[in-house]
Amino acid sequence: MTPGVARRSLRSACAALALVLAPGLLHAQPVPLDQPGGTNHLRDQYKSPQNPQRLDDSLRKLKSDDPETRLEGIKGLGESSDPKAIEYLVGAASDPDMAIRVKAIDTLGQVKAKEATSLLVQQLFMRDTDLGTKRRILAALGKIGDDRATKPIIDFLARDVDPAIRGNAIYALGDIGDRSAIPTLDSLAKTSDDPSLRALAAEAIRKINERPAPDVVPSALANERREHESESARP
Repeated sequence: MTPGVARRSLRSACAALALVLAPGLLHAQPVPLDQPGGTNHLRDQYKSPQNPQRLDDSLRKLKSDDPETRLEGIKGLGESSDPKAIEYLVGAASDPDMAIRVKAIDTLGQVKAKEATSLLVQQLFMRDTDLGTKRRILAALGKIGDDRATKPIIDFLARDVDPAIRGNAIYALGDIGDRSAIPTLDSLAKTSDDPSLRALAAEAIRKINERPAPDVVPSALANERREHESESARP
């Protein structure tokens, strides 16, 4: 067979193969990422599902008459990914039983529940809130890191309170990291009669200064995010 005849035979074979495969290729379409079989669909299959049964079990324990069982309920709520769990924890933070109340406050701090900031601040200033609970509240506010708690804690520091709990307040300001607290902390670091409070204030200032600056979001992007959040919140 001559080279020319061989090339023609090869081209004929390729053309025949193309005719056989063409119908399948014409009907084959790429799978959109947001359709069944796409990447997003596969990713959604592996998302951790909400577990209403676990939430119900934690609530049942919280309503028990047994103190230990109620504490288990608080622990379960803290481990739940259901947004409703935060609402129940906020309610438990005002429980008449001190053990339940303190456990709920500690848990709100651990999960950084900003929804609890207003209630915790209110309890901080209530006369019938014992010092032990106030110390736990300040620790929780520090862990939550909500700037809205900065001014109330500064106002709390201005009151004539126990030096130990003043130390908790100073530490919380350092954890929150709001730079508006620096003038108050600087004054304490320079003028306090208590050397331990001066040291705590200086340490809080250091923590705030070393805190990374927040990301600057362009106004257009910020507006777009707010619109997206509003649309997502609509029923």
